[in-house]
Amino acid sequence: MIDIHTHILPGVDDGAQNLTNAVKMLEQAAADGIKGIVCTPHILKKSDFDKEAIYFKRLETLKKAGQESGIPVELYLGSEIYIQPDLSFESRMSTLNNNGKYFLIEFPMSTIPRFAAEMFFALIADNRIPIIAHPERYVGFLRYPEFAFEFVNRGALLQVNAGSLRGKLGSEIRQLAYKFMDHNLVHFIASDCHDVERRSCKLKETYQLVAEKWGEMTANSIFIENPKIVLEGGELNLPMPSPIVKETATWKNAFKKILKYWK
Repeated sequence: MIDIHTHILPGVDDGAQNLTNAVKMLEQAAADGIKGIVCTPHILKKSDFDKEAIYFKRLETLKKAGQESGIPVELYLGSEIYIQPDLSFESRMSTLNNNGKYFLIEFPMSTIPRFAAEMFFALIADNRIPIIAHPERYVGFLRYPEFAFEFVNRGALLQVNAGSLRGKLGSEIRQLAYKFMDHNLVHFIASDCHDVERRSCKLKETYQLVAEKWGEMTANSIFIENPKIVLEGGELNLPMPSPIVKETATWKNAFKKILKYWK
């Protein structure tokens, strides 16, 4: 499996606080069957890309520590970009593994930005493909899950967190993640790991869940094949998404659980 969303790069955000923690996370990932990890530190504003050289240096340090510890996991660099009207792709870490095409993007927790759809349309036309990180967590999609279909139908991709499918954030988040799966809207499942305990580097249990409920072919696509193609900047062969009928969502309770979990 390949994990495209992690906060394992040491000492750069709210993930691994030092090299020792990062190596423990690597060990955990390897034991769980993860063979490749994309380090995706938070990019909260455009000027954060100015730290590119620091991030690459930390990546090489972590690679060396992993090799010295005999951990068979390949490491790549990308970023989790907080959505903003003037996205820049000049940095080598703006796209995953510097593939020049696929980038991981985060929305505000409480809303879907009004400019997102128009901006994505322009980017996709320029062959820049957004991967929306953990859409099942956002109040906007909890209230209006049909919007997820609209984004995917227009060329965006979705990455769901493994913990969401396992109920780590409560039944409402899990139900939405299941709904996205049922409607062929999930293209990647990642750990979004930050440590080895509460937000760990594990995917195997969720892979087994997906294989059992939606089939092994689907699990292989989401956990293995799609991430590999993205790292190479290739073309994805995706299933046809199906529309979601608007329903009344218990989004307020779900949002409270999200905030409590991430404190």
